[in-house]
Amino acid sequence: MNPVLASRLHGLYARSVYLPATIASLAYRRVGRRLRGVTRGQPTRLPMSGWRDVFANRPIRLAHAHRNQGDVNLAELAVLATAAASVTSGEEIVEIGTFDGRTTLNLAINADPRLSVFTLDLPPQATPKFALAPGERAFVDKPRSGRYFAAPQPEWVADARRITQAYGDSSTFDFSAHHGRAGLVFVDGSHAYDYVVADSETARRLAAPDGIVLWHDYGVWEGVTRALEELEARSRLGLRQIRGTSLVVWRNAAP
Repeated sequence: MNPVLASRLHGLYARSVYLPATIASLAYRRVGRRLRGVTRGQPTRLPMSGWRDVFANRPIRLAHAHRNQGDVNLAELAVLATAAASVTSGEEIVEIGTFDGRTTLNLAINADPRLSVFTLDLPPQATPKFALAPGERAFVDKPRSGRYFAAPQPEWVADARRITQAYGDSSTFDFSAHHGRAGLVFVDGSHAYDYVVADSETARRLAAPDGIVLWHDYGVWEGVTRALEELEARSRLGLRQIRGTSLVVWRNAAP
């Protein structure tokens, strides 16, 4: 099958079938656990919204739909692609935490071609400013950061050319050239509490008026969950979890 056609079918399936099935499955499991008195995962307090309440219903394409360990799942990839397709402000998309570049490439594929994509990753063997969360070191010391866009399939070469990758510690990196320019910021770096706090402050500075910030792994990692709930309690930004995912969204209201 033609790869571009396959990417459109993957996008349609992920958002129209996989995501609704995930929402139904999660609801069923929550009811079952409540009836059994079982508590699992991180308790969450942020309100939920459906993706349609936040993003425009635009067609999406998904490359590399298969998930590897450490990647966002297919439902989350569909929501992130939808967010990229919905960007109407700013000049770029900024990602904190490149990993293998699967999400990065999909953001570029679905965004308006006028938007560049900037992604930052912690270099291997780096000594971070803050302690990483247990188990995260393996995601840093990987064979190749951003491999999906560094050597893209032919149909995605033009999109991959709009991606710029830098290396550094997100808590100390100089993002000043990107402040106020990002129509979308995706925070998926370290899941340690101190990093999520620092990256959240950075993301708010990066967001253009009417720009969107998305965080990953809310309700999955304790550091992410605690940092975002404290941010909402302190600043009343209106953070919301996207139903069926571990993504949290905030829109920087235009003045």
